[in-house]
Amino acid sequence: MTVLPSAIEELIEFVPGTLRVSSREGKHREFKQQFDKAEFPRYAKILAAFSNTDGGILVFGIAERPRRIMGVDVTQIPDEAAWTDTLKKDFDPEIPFEIKEYSIKQHMLVAVAVDRNLNRPVICKRNASVRVDRNGRPRDEMVIQEGTIYYRQSGQTRPISFSELRALLEEQEEQRVRAFLANVDIMQKIGPERIGLFDASKTTPSNQTAPLYLSPETAKSLNFIDKGRLVRDERHGAPAYFVAGTVQLNQVMVRPMEEADKNLPSEAAEKLRPVIRELYGDDVLFTAQHLAKLANRIGIRTGTETDPRYCVQEKKLNRVFYTRAGIEYVASKLRADPDDLLRSFAARTTIAAHEARTQHT
Repeated sequence: MTVLPSAIEELIEFVPGTLRVSSREGKHREFKQQFDKAEFPRYAKILAAFSNTDGGILVFGIAERPRRIMGVDVTQIPDEAAWTDTLKKDFDPEIPFEIKEYSIKQHMLVAVAVDRNLNRPVICKRNASVRVDRNGRPRDEMVIQEGTIYYRQSGQTRPISFSELRALLEEQEEQRVRAFLANVDIMQKIGPERIGLFDASKTTPSNQTAPLYLSPETAKSLNFIDKGRLVRDERHGAPAYFVAGTVQLNQVMVRPMEEADKNLPSEAAEKLRPVIRELYGDDVLFTAQHLAKLANRIGIRTGTETDPRYCVQEKKLNRVFYTRAGIEYVASKLRADPDDLLRSFAARTTIAAHEARTQHT
């Protein structure tokens, strides 16, 4: 969010003696002499248009003809919470803004500023009308209309044109592609197995808890320090680090399984039987139950805990799948240490028969 300047002279140009304002309204600036509560939806519409374009500032306390600083009753200006509620009620996504008061020769000005929205387009969520007097006849005038995208051009707030909307969407897509490629570049430098995704949009000054999304491979090897403090005297024994806020490991992201990885235990055992015959001959029985014991021994399936690279527990239907990588992993472990692993799944009589046959051979 662009920070509003501390001095009014940095916001608008004016003559100090007469308070005549030389700055003009335009694509990024609009002036209002007073705040009219009934016109609140119209002010929100202006900010939405700024947000959809390049950002802008709405200033209260400047008269139109002549354009001069007249000041505004700041007690009539809604506080930040009221602006937030109105913008959320009228538009989506959220419009970040900043509000600031200025004083010049006992006159008060109030400025409300927005940047170009990172999640454009901002779309109107509801219809709203205001009561106006036209030639002595009061009537309701539609100010904002549901589904409309408001845009700013040459000092006017109006619905966006087709060409403007197309350019906006194309720009957003280009930004997404650039951001994606930048993150891919970071992944290549750090290594995909050590990458987590931090959702910065969920972090606010009032809520310092933010979600961190990890792959199963990263989550298995990661330790988090909850909190510590920095001390000068090592005798205090406090760790020399501090984590502000809280990092939530609230979701481990697992990509959808391919059909080739959905091997039920009986199917995985069948695919491993050629390796079993190669190592132990035709007499060693190998079923899904034997595979479960073997998987426990090599650490890819322990009770309800599984290593998702090799074995996936589908909790809803209470099913277990062995992935292609899992089957290859089991096969490689068997070939590396056939005698020890045989003891983990085979019956004693089978082990004895295999050992006798091996010794005979």
